[in-house]
Amino acid sequence: MKKPQDNTKKQQKVNPLKPSMRDKKRYMAYEIMSKKPIQMADKALIAKIKELLGVFMAGDAGVMNVKFNPKSQKGVLRVDRKFVDNIRSCFVMIKDLNNEKVLIRTIKVSGMIHKAKKEIE
Repeated sequence: MKKPQDNTKKQQKVNPLKPSMRDKKRYMAYEIMSKKPIQMADKALIAKIKELLGVFMAGDAGVMNVKFNPKSQKGVLRVDRKFVDNIRSCFVMIKDLNNEKVLIRTIKVSGMIHKAKKEIE
């Protein structure tokens, strides 16, 4: 007697990327200075950066919020290593977030996330 065929395919294991093939990223610790704390400042900041960089460069830069402290208005962004200077220039061009005048300064740029997080705590 024949066994019924099993039509479910076994999932093939996907090999992870080699370290040399992965995107190199940097973590930027930053501070938003304003007269009063801004609600949802981290999301507004990323939206402004994407607006300034444009559709194509924003995708290549891979800007992503890692951590944000709303009390101290400090946070960490993950950025591709080639776009660190572009993000810094975006910080200079951003004059307001959520209709509040701001000044954004870079505290530290690091290749390791824990060193960048240490700066904002």
